[in-house]
Amino acid sequence: MIYRQNQNLCPNRYTMPYEVRPGDTLNSIAARFGTNLVGLIELNPTLRLRTLTEGMSICVPRVPERPSCVNGAYYTIVEGDSFYSIALRYRIPLNLLLEANPEANPYDLKVGQEICIPNVPAGCPFGTVVQIQEGTRLSDILISYNVSLNELREANAEFNPNIIVPGTDLCIPPENYMECDPENAREYVIKPGDSLSTVAMSYNMSPSALLIANPNLRPANFLISGTRVCIPNA
Repeated sequence: MIYRQNQNLCPNRYTMPYEVRPGDTLNSIAARFGTNLVGLIELNPTLRLRTLTEGMSICVPRVPERPSCVNGAYYTIVEGDSFYSIALRYRIPLNLLLEANPEANPYDLKVGQEICIPNVPAGCPFGTVVQIQEGTRLSDILISYNVSLNELREANAEFNPNIIVPGTDLCIPPENYMECDPENAREYVIKPGDSLSTVAMSYNMSPSALLIANPNLRPANFLISGTRVCIPNA
């Protein structure tokens, strides 16, 4: 891909110049840079009156580059994200998030684009580090922090759910709900008034055993009507 170095062509810092190549069309260029024909024409109003020709320089959306992220962690944009919602989610001031991503266009975040979340705990991106106390059980951890067993394992590679060691630091990951797969188990649908403990008691199981049988569910899911729960076959 060839870019002409005449930066004055595209003074907007969220755009950059592009030199038209053989075979290019307005639609193909728009698709390549994540916009549409209308957006491309808005950046290049004179294209309404000119024919696209090889070697012509036009303005296109700047390709987002991965920012430097010292003492932070990278986050990948998903559908519906905005800087405001991300700042709220990770409880950081909006201005700090903007300062950490000076090249990102806050009005045009791209799905798949990487941004930097500043001041994230080392080894526990976007989560919270807690220390296991004496007498703590697996169910205590999962219930207290509303986290599933699979999420806890993924965030703590050395964690053994069968051996809870007091004094161990654990990374509690951010919320990420997933449904369980009812294969090889009876399916139970949570009703109003249900909870982890009442469902476990109904099937003569401990809360920990029920959470282990549903590693993608969090304790709070057992309070949400309509949640599918896997009850292991006897």
